[in-house]
Amino acid sequence: MNTWKQAFWLAKFELKASIANIFLCWFILSILGFLFLTSFNDYLENNYAGFDIFFLLIFSYAPYWLRSSHFQFKKLSDHMYASPTLIMQIQLPIPKDALIKSRLIVYLAYLLPFMFTIFPIFYMMNSPIRDSIDIPTYLIFVLIWISYGLYFGIIVPASDTGQYITSKIMLYHLLIFFVIVMSLIVLFYLLFEIGIVAWTMMLAQDWALLTTVISIGLVILSWKFWSNQMKKTIKKLDYL
Repeated sequence: MNTWKQAFWLAKFELKASIANIFLCWFILSILGFLFLTSFNDYLENNYAGFDIFFLLIFSYAPYWLRSSHFQFKKLSDHMYASPTLIMQIQLPIPKDALIKSRLIVYLAYLLPFMFTIFPIFYMMNSPIRDSIDIPTYLIFVLIWISYGLYFGIIVPASDTGQYITSKIMLYHLLIFFVIVMSLIVLFYLLFEIGIVAWTMMLAQDWALLTTVISIGLVILSWKFWSNQMKKTIKKLDYL
């Protein structure tokens, strides 16, 4: 518990300096989400992948893109990319667990506000959804996507600890990542003949308990994995 108190204390400094960015993130993503979700009925009828890609991005990486540039992962030297704020904090006598947990708290400050805005609006203003699933089922659907934001999106704040990499190699990695993700989406459509978002709605309706357990389990496993990776990176890299 004391570690979490220290983590909140550390995160507080960035959050105070980023109030405008957090509000901007909430506003922009909520508006984009609302506009995009108006096409949900067409998505259910046509199963176009663009809707799924939007969902996957907006509930994982998008919130951190609007983070203040002072705190973002950036190029610090010829071969070093990291968050300058985290590097400064690493030099201080602060427990590494508190530093790592503070990254999660900051990420949640960007992710959760617009999630808790868009999902209620989505349900209230979409009559086909209200007619097809009840509120408890919809809450499971929301849990699936909040969990996704946590176990997949946490990769972004985990990168704050830095890595030795060149711009060319980073671009190469991004291209490989893009190809892999797009291939998986295409494979998903070929196997299930249904969109990812529509599929998670089906899971929430037919496999509520199992889906809840798996979602929470993935969050726990992802957090343990990436927190350990961050600790290893902090020990490995020379920040001086």
